[in-house]
Amino acid sequence: MKNERGFTLISVLLAVGMLTIGLLALARTQAVLQYSENGVSNKAVALAIATDRLEQLRGSDPTTLASEPAASVDASGNPSASGPYQRSVTVTLDQANLLRLTVTVTYPRMTAPVKLEALIYRRTP
Repeated sequence: MKNERGFTLISVLLAVGMLTIGLLALARTQAVLQYSENGVSNKAVALAIATDRLEQLRGSDPTTLASEPAASVDASGNPSASGPYQRSVTVTLDQANLLRLTVTVTYPRMTAPVKLEALIYRRTP
């Protein structure tokens, strides 16, 4: 045989196989990143909903604060029967003049709910 130059069929098949494995790994990474991005987005919206509600409650008269059962809300925090987020408020009396507000928001595909707390001073009569 002459001293021929070029690629053999085996080397071409190995190169194509390695390229295929690399492309599959990239596709898997893209899917994982997309899933993570959706989770972070849902958590950020849930945090915004909880923050808005807590600020509304902090601006209210402390003598009128009461717990609220879980309610469905949309991404803006407005009540909606088909809202994907669930918001609840718990008001507890820590001391005679100290209220603890806890706003909890659950969201789609959650790992843990978003929970914010604040303490409010309430004058005793």
